[in-house]
Amino acid sequence: MNALGAFSGPGLFVVSSYMMKMVVVIFGLMGTGKTTLARELGLALGWPALHSDAVRKTMAGLHPTTRMPLKFGEGIYSKEFSQGMYREMRRQAREFLQSAPGVILDGSYIKAVERAKVREMARDAGAAALFICCRCSREVARERMARRAADPQAISDGREELMCAQEADFDPPGPEDEPLLLWDTHREVPAVVAGARDFISKRLAAR
Repeated sequence: MNALGAFSGPGLFVVSSYMMKMVVVIFGLMGTGKTTLARELGLALGWPALHSDAVRKTMAGLHPTTRMPLKFGEGIYSKEFSQGMYREMRRQAREFLQSAPGVILDGSYIKAVERAKVREMARDAGAAALFICCRCSREVARERMARRAADPQAISDGREELMCAQEADFDPPGPEDEPLLLWDTHREVPAVVAGARDFISKRLAAR
């Protein structure tokens, strides 16, 4: 066992008894590759990944792939519903941390207050919180959303016409979000995942 823990079976990253558990928040604007990174990182580490789009729609009694082409901030995307959705994600994360070495939260987390609540939840659960803010060019985000719109298995309702409204509502990450990785996701998925995994490993080694 080294300072980074050990792998037990394919993709399973086990935190040793002297290491703190971890909550990894993958956030950012729509189309920046959050869900892909969270899913692939979860598979690589063997950690559960909670996707806000799936949690939101499940709370509304919908299948995660049900399309809801609503205006920004309306219906299940209202401020009140979103607050409830993030609260449910924190609840589920606390449950996972009782048996898992880490958990990944995938969501826009555009308001600083929601990121602060994750930090508080992590502290209460005896875990460390770190943040990965996904970024890419508008052109790349548009291309991704266009492909997603044609994918019947996609769970996100992000659309080009909502981009400006979400960007205007976004609280940029600040010092309070440290440890923080500002991560450009325009590269191939394996490279994006490898860089995020390296960031997590270094934080684990530092504890």
